[in-house]
Amino acid sequence: MRRRRPGRTLLRVFSAFGLVFALTLTTIAIWSVMDERRGSETVADVLTVEHRGARTFLTVRFTTDRGEVCESDLRVTVDANRTVTTGQPVRVHYAGNDPCLRVREVGDRGGWFIVLPAVVLLIAFAVLTRLAWRRPRPRLPLRYANMP
Repeated sequence: MRRRRPGRTLLRVFSAFGLVFALTLTTIAIWSVMDERRGSETVADVLTVEHRGARTFLTVRFTTDRGEVCESDLRVTVDANRTVTTGQPVRVHYAGNDPCLRVREVGDRGGWFIVLPAVVLLIAFAVLTRLAWRRPRPRLPLRYANMP
């Protein structure tokens, strides 16, 4: 039974949309990391501590450099903060844009992990697009067909 190969037009459309998606994802990931770098660190007060299995979540309240008072939930990833109780101070880092929504502990480097899959997807779709859009190679002449 012969398998039918997908049409060249379908491969071109899929690779073009995939490349645009990967480029958009990479741009958003890099923008997010750069926005994190523009943020600041501050001391936050722990309002509540919640243990969900092996994970610990904190509700913290802090004041930004611009004077905004924010209350946010964050997951504890730094070992030193796993034993924090209500009322204790914790150092947090907030993003330059949306400081109340994008809060993490000082020392948490989890924001960089989105960049790696985005770049891998970008490279994969760039190669696929190159293969789908290149000119087909001419067939070998018949006199070379049976050569070892």
